[in-house]
Amino acid sequence: MTKRCTGLGAIRRSALAVMGLLAAGTVSLSAAEPAAAEPETSPAFRQCILNSGGVTAAMQDCMADEYRRFDRALGIAYRDALRRASGTSARSQLRDAQRSWLKDRWTVCSKEVEQSGMAGGSGGALIEDSCRIRVVSERTLWLRRHPQNANR
Repeated sequence: MTKRCTGLGAIRRSALAVMGLLAAGTVSLSAAEPAAAEPETSPAFRQCILNSGGVTAAMQDCMADEYRRFDRALGIAYRDALRRASGTSARSQLRDAQRSWLKDRWTVCSKEVEQSGMAGGSGGALIEDSCRIRVVSERTLWLRRHPQNANR
């Protein structure tokens, strides 16, 4: 029984550490990416994380809401990039590039979870959720800044 309590205590401490990182405005749960590359999270997300009390399910709910916010922004950025693309060829290249990105976008997240050693656990789920927010945010920024480079 002592062993189990120690394990739960370690999980609780880890969850509280994650809460601190998340509440600071970044969603990085992986050492693979520097915090400077992380998306700016919403005030509602940061408050949600603080209110979660380190409960994984509550933190995942917060992350799901934040992901939806980033996904909506991605859709808007993509539509805007399509409008800005000059000519049928440029729009076709952008569509093809976006389809390719959609097909492979979660590969990096799976690798981050594997490298973390937390695959199959609640920590792994939080790492994956964090990565998905980051990946969508990065693509949104790319579409906003580089619509002419759609084939990269």
